[in-house]
Amino acid sequence: MRTSWLVARMLATIVGLLPAAAPHAAVAAAPPDRYVVVHAGILLAVPGRPPEREMSIIVRNDRILSVDKGYTDAAVLQTSAGAMVEVIDLRNRFVLPGLMDAHVHLAMEPSFGRHRTERGDRNPSTGAERAVNAMIYARRSLAAGFTTLRDLGSDDSSVFAVRNAIRQGRMIGPRILVAGSALAVTGGHGDTLPLDATGDPQARLRDGTCDGPYECREAVRFQYKLGADVIKFTSTGGFSSNTALEPEFFPDEVEAIVATAHLLGLKAAAHAYSALAIRQAVHAGVDSIEHGFLVDDEGLAMMKKAGTYLVPTLSASYPPPIFKVPNPESVRIRNEHKAFERAYAAGVKIAFGTDAGTFAHGDNAKEFGLMVRFGMSPMDALRSATVATADLFGIAGEVGTLEPGKLADLIAVAGNPLDDVGTLLDVDFVMKSGRIAKRDGRMVEPFSYPPPSATF
Repeated sequence: MRTSWLVARMLATIVGLLPAAAPHAAVAAAPPDRYVVVHAGILLAVPGRPPEREMSIIVRNDRILSVDKGYTDAAVLQTSAGAMVEVIDLRNRFVLPGLMDAHVHLAMEPSFGRHRTERGDRNPSTGAERAVNAMIYARRSLAAGFTTLRDLGSDDSSVFAVRNAIRQGRMIGPRILVAGSALAVTGGHGDTLPLDATGDPQARLRDGTCDGPYECREAVRFQYKLGADVIKFTSTGGFSSNTALEPEFFPDEVEAIVATAHLLGLKAAAHAYSALAIRQAVHAGVDSIEHGFLVDDEGLAMMKKAGTYLVPTLSASYPPPIFKVPNPESVRIRNEHKAFERAYAAGVKIAFGTDAGTFAHGDNAKEFGLMVRFGMSPMDALRSATVATADLFGIAGEVGTLEPGKLADLIAVAGNPLDDVGTLLDVDFVMKSGRIAKRDGRMVEPFSYPPPSATF
């Protein structure tokens, strides 16, 4: 009895020293809703359909609430209590969905590829340096009106880190789909391993180097574990690595890569020049052919039937600043085979992609001029960078058009890009997921700074 009494007294004393609990635990108040009313002089809400004049886009937080005819008076909006309302006057601007680039390399500029280091090429910068590069180049791309990017080859950390910071709202940047390390065969285009690491299984996984279907499956799964959004593989050699343009993977390796990616719910993109490699990749079910300069008529027919996208990357080849010669081989091959023109005429799906990183990030819109120069209509060029890219990325339900329920990604330019696509070289207003990133030609602060109590 005495022991029980002592224990009870000790517990009472301890409890008495604790702070009294509040009658009702404090609950953090939800932030007020943010409404933005955008008055658009000309609005191309859905590229492929005619634009409309004097329109209003009503944005609530990160999504489009409605798209209305006329200039909506903010005073008549039915908003929640305490809501913040802002009106953006773009009545003298052409407004359209945020642009997308299906092929960039954010970690470097210019991107000299993941070099074969045994031949004396300089090593790429460290992962930390690449992350800083990717942060800067992502912001530069956003300033150019590109609200979504697909990074098709970096490493196992740098662009992942920048993508995650943007997703978490720690900085305003474009939406990024990351491939991580592009898969390549030993000694092929994309293999950067030094000779003494060629047999190191962990180094091979990080570098994306794989031989044989089993190792290729493992390489895909490793990128998936890292958090990859897409799988990229170098089906042929390439210009920057001086590995020619012929196939480097065997068909069973290509099939293993594509099938494993699809099993994991990821799209697969094939860097491919050779006609044979393109046919093999399409037969395996690849989602997009990158570059595709040497595609033959059989390959085009296969692509059209399968719904495979061509990402032409004209900007990287015509002219290509990465090659320090006046008339590089890539220009001759592009002009001789006219893959882009033939694909467009054949009705193959085309998604906008530039290979930015082989030239300055932020100059992505020069691709529009080349596409129109080589025969594509301005409307189809715009559609390739919005509706088509969203479909290729598998996010058409979220972005690509300015319709109710979708994320509010929109840009504005002073001229009419349907008359002159060159106006897209000067974007002066950018909104990404309802947040204004650029206004009157000036970018806003990229980072948010939580209060000290929220840091750790």
